[in-house]
Amino acid sequence: MSPRSITHRYEDPLDLIWLRCARELGFEIARSREVYASFDGRRVITLSTEDDFDPDDSLAQMILHELCHALVAGIAAPISGEPDAAPTAAREDWGLDNTSDRDLLQEHATHRLQAHLADRWGLRPLFAVTTQWREHFDRLGKDPLAGPEPAAALARDARAHADREPWAGALRRALSRTAEIADLVRRAASPGSLWAEVSPRVHERHPLGARLGPVGERCETCAWAHAAAAEHGPQRTLSCEMLRTGTGAAPRVRPEMLACQHFEPRLDEHACAQCGACCHRAFHVVPVAPDEPIATSRPDLLSRDDGPGARGVRLSIDRPGGFCRALERPAAPYRCSVYTERPQSCRDFALGGKNCLEARRRVGLSSRP
Repeated sequence: MSPRSITHRYEDPLDLIWLRCARELGFEIARSREVYASFDGRRVITLSTEDDFDPDDSLAQMILHELCHALVAGIAAPISGEPDAAPTAAREDWGLDNTSDRDLLQEHATHRLQAHLADRWGLRPLFAVTTQWREHFDRLGKDPLAGPEPAAALARDARAHADREPWAGALRRALSRTAEIADLVRRAASPGSLWAEVSPRVHERHPLGARLGPVGERCETCAWAHAAAAEHGPQRTLSCEMLRTGTGAAPRVRPEMLACQHFEPRLDEHACAQCGACCHRAFHVVPVAPDEPIATSRPDLLSRDDGPGARGVRLSIDRPGGFCRALERPAAPYRCSVYTERPQSCRDFALGGKNCLEARRRVGLSSRP
């Protein structure tokens, strides 16, 4: 090898996507040849190195599998839930005993959830489980959540957690980006490659040109689809803010169209509290008019600028470190300590409105570039 100076190193794109997904959910991924897969009961998931992988294994598959274990083990935030989703109260190795058949129910439920999540993006072959569990995974039917079996019922309960923030967004972004890679490499993949086995769905296109999104979703259920400004003819149409370019009109879509890769579900109050993008990082300052109630009730939160060039008194709520000073705490669930007296600039952020979606885009919670 030449004695050159090396300043950068190669990193596998799929590894990067799923390592980020784990971080977004509060987990740290470590690598060790001493174990195949383990969890310390707090934050660290330790996975083997590639030396112990089968030829059809990947770090991405291993991470998704452990995240599904986390969901099945019930450590996600309660659906009604105020507590953080951070996995701090779980048991070591998800409380499973891998030396006996005691926990087959939880293991089989994990397989079903993993197959369901991957299937929504046409990626089940890429994310198939490994070791002795592969035979069970390969026997799963077209709908791995269907049926009266206890494992199916447990997987359906875990899916309910997976469909709520922060899990929903982190998994959706990771799976969508994986499908993007699958679409790009399809022509280069050899017949024996897992990339050649993914569903043709990853190559299909929405009428506006983007790849298709998760199975079961349509334009009418997407947060970026809004009622069109004017209706033309008997068929109702929506405008797609996600695919708007420049200052031109947003393109029209029909409600029944299959959702594209940029799909995001409409936000609810739970998702709002888990997001908080409008209260942190997205914007640097919160303008306050002098005649607004908060200007007199909470002067301790305000900064005042009446210097040269200010054109009168300017009041604002600062955001040190990106977090609004009115937040009860700088972590999810985000709650405003002055919500009933919040300034007009905050009231303009309607849940799921254009300002809300723009804030999510700015902090990386949206697939919109």
